[in-house]
Amino acid sequence: MSKILITGGAGNIGSFITDQCVGLGHNVVVVDNFYNGKFRNISDHLSNNRIELETIDIGSLEMVKYVFDKHKPEYVSHQASLMIMDSDKFPEKAIETNIKGTFNIIEACRLYGVKKLTYGSSASVYGNPRFVPVTEDHPFDNHTLYGATKIAKEALMQSWAYSHNVPYVGFRYFNIYSERQGLGAFYTQVFQKWIHAIYEGKEIIMYGDGEQTLDLVHSSDAARANVLAMFNDKIKNEFYNVGTGIETSLKQILLLIEKLLGKKAKVKHVDSDPHLVRRRCSSIEKIKTQLGFEPEISVEEGTVKYIQYLLEGKI
Repeated sequence: MSKILITGGAGNIGSFITDQCVGLGHNVVVVDNFYNGKFRNISDHLSNNRIELETIDIGSLEMVKYVFDKHKPEYVSHQASLMIMDSDKFPEKAIETNIKGTFNIIEACRLYGVKKLTYGSSASVYGNPRFVPVTEDHPFDNHTLYGATKIAKEALMQSWAYSHNVPYVGFRYFNIYSERQGLGAFYTQVFQKWIHAIYEGKEIIMYGDGEQTLDLVHSSDAARANVLAMFNDKIKNEFYNVGTGIETSLKQILLLIEKLLGKKAKVKHVDSDPHLVRRRCSSIEKIKTQLGFEPEISVEEGTVKYIQYLLEGKI
């Protein structure tokens, strides 16, 4: 089987890629500095010696080259990233990780002859959409540093990776969520935090009229898109939306959480936050047609998984 290196392999998406690659019998190397990643996401694999772990920061080309030289991966999935809230707080670190770190990964892939590189981008590159559902040819209209770093990541792939014959496939993730996520993405403030607050009988904040929509796609589905692309020899140097094509409003999310917890929320209404895009809805026609990908986990199923983890004391 193949040797696969996963950056951010203990994180919200990366840990599911780790699970799926291990399940297919591949040899997996997880690279993570545990800023966003969680040890518990991969602890079972480590205790059973199913993966190898390298705790480094991808901002260091020297360390990245050391890990590649040591393990000589055939495939790489690059998921390590500073998220939107942390990018606002630590802009220099966001540039170091999201841009310089991406260059370092591409350069190591070039030097060590990696067969294919998959990577995570974001629907943030589109900004406030001019039309929905958003197709891959929607113009970039970002207004956040995080989105700017994702645009730069895509530009690096289309220039440096392409010119040096590193086959890549990129994914513009819409509203990724799972029981393994942290609070680094802005919309987790209205999804993950709500579940905890309602469960504990605390007040939640509803931004604006609650009609803002998300395209919520479970992390395990996003991971599966990466695995599908990794081993599809016909697909390279492409990018795809990863979503569901379904809009879910904040009001709908609130009603779902209340229903599943059996508790009524205490809601405080405030003006809409400028960070929140009014609508998110992806077109997934390209990824369905070319990769055969369709999401499998509904928002209700994903929320049930999260609440089960919460009640079992895993989060």
